Amino acid sequence: MSTTVAPIIAAPSLNLPENSLAVLRRRYLRRGPDGQPIETVEEMFRRVAHHIALVEADHGGDVAATEETFYKLMTELRFFPNSPTFTGAGTPLGQLAACFVLPIADDMGRDPAGIFQTLRDAALIQQTGGGNGFAFSRLRPKDDHVKSSAGKATGPVGFLRVYDQAFGEIAQGGTRRGANMAVLRVDHPDIFEFISCKASEYAITNFNISVGVTDKFIQAVKDDADFDLINPRDGRVWRTVRARDLFDEIVKYAHRNGEPGVLFLDAANRSNPVPHLYELEATNPCGEQWLGPYENCCLGSINLGQHVTADGKIDWELLRRSTEESTLFLDNVVTANAYVPAVAQLREAALNARRIGLGIMGLGDLFYRVGVRYGSEEGQALAGAIFEFIRYHCLRTSIDLARERGPFLAISGSIYDPQNFRWSAPKATVKSRKNFGRPALDWPGLVADIKTHGLRNAAQTTVAPTGTIATVAGIEGYGCEPVFALAYVRHVNDNGKDLQLQYTSPLFEEALLAAGLDEATRDEIIAEVNRVGSCQHVDKLPARLRDTFVVSSDITPDEHVRMQAAIQAFVDNSISKTCNFPVGATPEDVAEAYMLAWELGCKGLTVYVTGSRETVTLETHATKDAKAKADQVAAEPAKQLTIWRESKKPRSRVLQGETSRISTPLGATYVTVNHNGDGQPFEVFIQTAKAGSDTAAVSEAIGRLISYLLRLASPVSPRDRLKEMVNQLSGIGGGRPLGFGPQRVLSLPDGVAQVLDDFLNRSAEEPETAYTNGNSNGHGAPVLGQPEPAHATVTARTVGDLCPECGNSSVINEEGCRKCNSCGYSEC
Repeated sequence: MSTTVAPIIAAPSLNLPENSLAVLRRRYLRRGPDGQPIETVEEMFRRVAHHIALVEADHGGDVAATEETFYKLMTELRFFPNSPTFTGAGTPLGQLAACFVLPIADDMGRDPAGIFQTLRDAALIQQTGGGNGFAFSRLRPKDDHVKSSAGKATGPVGFLRVYDQAFGEIAQGGTRRGANMAVLRVDHPDIFEFISCKASEYAITNFNISVGVTDKFIQAVKDDADFDLINPRDGRVWRTVRARDLFDEIVKYAHRNGEPGVLFLDAANRSNPVPHLYELEATNPCGEQWLGPYENCCLGSINLGQHVTADGKIDWELLRRSTEESTLFLDNVVTANAYVPAVAQLREAALNARRIGLGIMGLGDLFYRVGVRYGSEEGQALAGAIFEFIRYHCLRTSIDLARERGPFLAISGSIYDPQNFRWSAPKATVKSRKNFGRPALDWPGLVADIKTHGLRNAAQTTVAPTGTIATVAGIEGYGCEPVFALAYVRHVNDNGKDLQLQYTSPLFEEALLAAGLDEATRDEIIAEVNRVGSCQHVDKLPARLRDTFVVSSDITPDEHVRMQAAIQAFVDNSISKTCNFPVGATPEDVAEAYMLAWELGCKGLTVYVTGSRETVTLETHATKDAKAKADQVAAEPAKQLTIWRESKKPRSRVLQGETSRISTPLGATYVTVNHNGDGQPFEVFIQTAKAGSDTAAVSEAIGRLISYLLRLASPVSPRDRLKEMVNQLSGIGGGRPLGFGPQRVLSLPDGVAQVLDDFLNRSAEEPETAYTNGNSNGHGAPVLGQPEPAHATVTARTVGDLCPECGNSSVINEEGCRKCNSCGYSEC
């Protein structure tokens, strides 16, 4: 029987648009056993406010008054916490944090942070709605020696794929797939494999990946010097490369589809508030929150769009009040959070530092309202002035809370330790002749108060992407980003379905009306803007509106980076921001942006070249139409112009190639890879068992499909296609795996993948990665095609055809009949 509930309507003061309500209903309202909502929107806000206010009772505060403060803070749309706080507060789940970082030790099981123990902890976190960040940098490289098993190491990328597969089966908080970040240091021996592991945007889909870059590496790039790749197991140099070659590889793949991102490790650790506890190695899934082992951060964002007066001025007094109330809210979340009881380290780490992440959303909206161009020098100065104000009053509130409740537990030894104070007040990177009406800030007085009273929170500010909460708040600019477009289609994953929400900027429509344009002109302008998302080419629009109403694509990459740096100066953690490039941007453009971000003190950078990804969250009608046209062209191969010319490449009479032998559970398998003379694989033949058997048929089918995919017309090179096929075939398990360590073969497809992977590694462009030292790859790893080690074959069973009953490869001809030696099946 369905549960009867009150109508799902917003409180009268909310005035939320339908798009906002649609997302809010789907994501945040509590549901009964029948899946139907059991609370109204107003009741949801009341539930969250009450639960977070209950912490006041621990400190002798007024719970009812604080609840009312928090309720107004949210329902007036001045501040929203992160999504897990909405879904977890006042519920049996009780987990309120969005992001965690978990350590991964170079150990399969004994270490509390061992590879599979961490995987288990991460799975538990994702079930509660949290995302995870991991540094894979401590894992020994692929093919390194493993003493305990006398085998060879899987390497970071191999375990990354294991994690990705596991997280693909876990719904995050019951509502979405898990979000994760994988980080690998730039000096890890497997860095080249890591950089290219997401060459296809459909590979490793549950992770973002970022390279942890050091100052030493950047300097080597600038000096065109060599750079050592270090084995983390023993600190020995594993390989030396040209730094610019490695940098170019990062740039190439980032230019291609936006990954990997870049994280500046040394910049992050220079502002690490608790260096006596750990070195920062990884961030949360979107890259804005650096965290130590088992740490989390409760995030929340002030809606700047609600802090502008009717006459286009910043309401600094309201912004001060919102900052103070939001800081108290987030500190209470640290206490109210249930975390994950099964992972006890999470609560301990949280209470040690009491990290909070107060950020912003709607910066683009504020710029539209006050008439300042995002990206301009004035815009950079204004962004810095706003965040300086927020940081100052967030710190002031944290001092007050420390005075009342005590400082964070790990303050002794931190940069805020009164006995060894090492923190200095931040300074603006962009000066302005204007102060934008902002009240004066007493930084020297604040420093003195920290030395006297300490701080409640070791870290205070972060700028998150705010995707869902920004949509619910009804604002146009997510996080600190410029407005994406004045009109666009937003794609929302609705339980596997693509829910498309049409959007047109209300602020732009209001500005057209205020400019006195007649209705026909307004309609004409809006129709054109709806098509391309920008108004910069619309001549009928007044120049001052064109200057103010810029969107992401109107802003140069240089301006994107400088805006990020202006805000970063007053953010003690980091910033989720994308440096957008127009269609046609070159890898050199991306490289310049990385260097500029490092020089300006950013802690990371994500780039995106427009149109480089098939799957996006936001897109304009022009982009959408262009994709539809491209799909139509793709359906007509004869008319298509591609890198690989014909719809299916013809085969030359003679091709060169190589044949490798590998033992599989179905018997000895021979894999032949032929190439077409330009270094690209062309076809694959696979032979297992005798002709006419089911085993031979399966082998031939795998080879035919691989060959067909290699010969299809595509802008993706055959090498990259073969890499993706290796990813798909690797790890497929069977009933009777064979061998140990690096010789372990799980199934016929897994064995084929190993041969193809070896082919790709040995035919790579870098000649030093091919054969050296005779029969090894330079580090003792056996090369396929050479005699197999004696322990590669460990069973003495009969290998026959596939059994239709049990599936084992043990059907043989015996006594005039085909029988299965495994289950007793007989065809007679």
